[in-house]
This record gives sequence, structure tokens and C-alpha cells, in this order.
Amino acid sequence: MEFSSMIMTLAQRSWSWPLLVGVFLASVFISLQLRFVQFRYFFSSIRMLFASDDSEKQSQKKAEELTAFQAFINTLGANIGNGSLGGIPVAICAGGPGAIFWLMIMSTLAVALRYAEVYLGMAFIGKYRFGSAKGGPMLYLSLLPGGFILSYLFAFFCFGYAIFAGNIIQCNTVGLALQKTWAIDPYYTAFFVLAFILYILIGGAARVVKFLDMLVPFKVGLFIGSCLIVLIYNYQAIPHAFYLIWHGAFYPQAFIGGSFAYALQTVMTVGLQRSVLIHEAGLGTAAVAFGSTTGQFAVKDSILSMLSVYINTHVICLMIGLALLTTGVWDNGQTSSALVVCAYETVFGSFGGWIISFLTINFGVSVLISYAYLGKVCWSFLTGGRYMFIFPVIYAMAAFVGTFMTVGIVWQLADIVNAGLLIVNILGLLWFMTTIRKGLVEYESQRKV
Repeated sequence: MEFSSMIMTLAQRSWSWPLLVGVFLASVFISLQLRFVQFRYFFSSIRMLFASDDSEKQSQKKAEELTAFQAFINTLGANIGNGSLGGIPVAICAGGPGAIFWLMIMSTLAVALRYAEVYLGMAFIGKYRFGSAKGGPMLYLSLLPGGFILSYLFAFFCFGYAIFAGNIIQCNTVGLALQKTWAIDPYYTAFFVLAFILYILIGGAARVVKFLDMLVPFKVGLFIGSCLIVLIYNYQAIPHAFYLIWHGAFYPQAFIGGSFAYALQTVMTVGLQRSVLIHEAGLGTAAVAFGSTTGQFAVKDSILSMLSVYINTHVICLMIGLALLTTGVWDNGQTSSALVVCAYETVFGSFGGWIISFLTINFGVSVLISYAYLGKVCWSFLTGGRYMFIFPVIYAMAAFVGTFMTVGIVWQLADIVNAGLLIVNILGLLWFMTTIRKGLVEYESQRKV
């Protein structure tokens, strides 16, 4: 069997029904154990986003430590990328409008996974240390039986995910957008990306955070503003769009064809798979960022972290889906970001392509920077803090090559390491469920006093 065929087969089997059902059941179980923390503390997470984090800034000891807000921005920057912009059109094309419904259901349940992994990533800070990991999945996984292997396995998968999904795929998307919109040769883009990444990484965590603080609010604001214009322009079609989503979720054969059982399986599989790949709750990537904080406010910061899943799926992804459905372009044969361009062109004309291209670039760059930090943490763990000067070179060269290469096989490699991250991390969450629940109960008891 050829290497590419082997990778494709492995990627498909990695994301088959056993994994998807397992993630769904784990999400339900953890939600029940935490008494649906994602609902009870939804408004609290919003208030925490706008609250001052001056107390944590004062307790910040080292330049490489992040505040909870900076960790939140890093997580949001990593989650909201071209996986959202291109993933929703792919989901609709493969599973019909009903895929959005199942994506929303799975995402809502997965918010509990985000709370659990972030809390666990901070709970042991200052109590244990494993190698260079003072917090995050590498630390809490080390406390499990066989934890030495699990910790290094997670770091290996996370580093691979940072290179494949957080770097190469994003750079390739940016290169294609610049080439399509402004006819810029990908090789020019590659050299610019190379220099930009080296500049960011040489500056350390402080420079990474500085750029994310600027890019993430800007990209979210630009997308929401432009997409609202599309939805307002087509406001009369919004009720029908929600009807298509509901009808497609329970009567999918009308959109997919075939038997009811086949259509229902397809739409649910697409919705569940896309949700995990888009919001990343359960992968442990958010726990890496929050594990680099002081760890003094584990429960509060975990509540704050839940908001990134809501913003990405219930705002960004839902708006993309509604834009495609209300403009009527969702079944025109296009897919990925090209379908979003079609939707925008119904309102903005040819300028719609410029807007999506600019969003694609902005989304890609912010994800690229976010995963630079995550990749650096994993590299430090894998090498024991040695050879840190090599990481910027590896990450920058991956960005350079990824800008103009064909990335079909890279997507499949990203799916494989993604599945590995999910399995290893959820194992840790289930093992420490009592610890996670105890922390939340103690927090709630203190609030009542």
C-alpha cells in the first residue's frame, strides 16, 4: 500500500464511529458529573471576560507565565481559524443543513470537556512538576498509571498537531488566498511568513501574546460585522434557514438521499466530527495554555475558558451556516471557503471575495501564532528544555514549505494526531473526574459563605 493511501485509511479509521460515540458519551458523563457547568456558569463566564485581571497580573512571576486572560486569548486565537471558515461549508455539503444542529449539540456538551481539561491543567501547578511541565496535560497525565508514556505521547501528538494543523495548513490557506485574490506568487508569501514567524518566536511568549491581543479581537469583530451585514440583508430568509437546519437534522434523507438510516448516520457523523475539529474541546490544547499561568484561580479561569467554545461554535460557526443558507448558495456545488465567498458576493459583489480572503489571512495568521506558543511548550517538554533554538527554525521552515505545498496528506496527518490527542486527554479527564468535581464543589461552597 502506498504511503498516501495508508495515511488516508488510518485517518478515516481514526474518526470512525467508535471514537465519535466515545467522545459523545464522555461529554455527557462529564456534563452530568459537573451538573452541566456549561449552563450554570454561562453568564459568569461572560462577566469574567470583561472583569479586570489586575490581581493575577500582580501575581505573575515570570515572563513566560501567562495571565488567564492571555491564555484565553491564546485559546480563542487557536480555535477560531480557517477550520471554522471552511469547516462549516464542508459539513453542510457532506451532511446537509442538519449537520449544523448536531454540531451545536455536540459543541454544547463539549463545553464541559473544556472546563474539565483547563481546571485539571491548573490544579496541580505548584504541587507537582514533571520535566519542564509545571501544569497542563503533560503534568496531569504523568500522574496516571503509565503516565510517563502518556505525557510524552500527548506532547508528541500536540507538537505534530501544531506543525500540521496550526502551521502548514494555515500557511497554505493564506498562500492560496493571496494568490487567488491578488495574484501574489506563493513563494513571495512563503518568504514573508518565514521572516514573520522567526520575528515572533525570537521575541518569546511576550511577543506572541502581544500580537494575539491585537489580532484575535480584530478578526472576531471583522467577521461578526461583515456576516451581520449578510444576514441583515437576507433577514427574511433566516426563519427558513432555521427550518432547514431542524428539518435536516431529523429528516436528512431529503438533503442527502438514500435510506433514512444512512442519511441520519451521515448527518450525525459529520456534525460530531466537525464540532470536535472546530472547537478543540477535549484535545487538551487549551490546558497547555492555561497550564502556563500562575494557577491561582483554577475554577474561575476554567469557567472563563468555556466561553471560547461558545464564541467559536454558537456565534462564528452558526453565523457562517446561516449566511450560507439565507443566501441560498449552500447547494451550488462549491465547498470550503469558496462557498463562503459565494455567499458574500450576493451582498458585496466581487468585493466579497476580498473580505473572505482578508478574513482567511487573518484567521490563518492568528492560529499560526497561537500554535507557535503551544508547539514551543511541547518541544521544550520533549527535549527537556534543550535545543530550544531549533524550534523557531523547524516552525518557520514548516511555514515556508507549507505555503506552497499540496496539503491533502497534511490534513489527514492532522486528523490522526487530533484523534490521538483526544483519546489520551479524555483518558486523563475521566481518571481525575473526582478531583475536577471536588474543585467545583469547594468553589461553590466558598461562594455561599
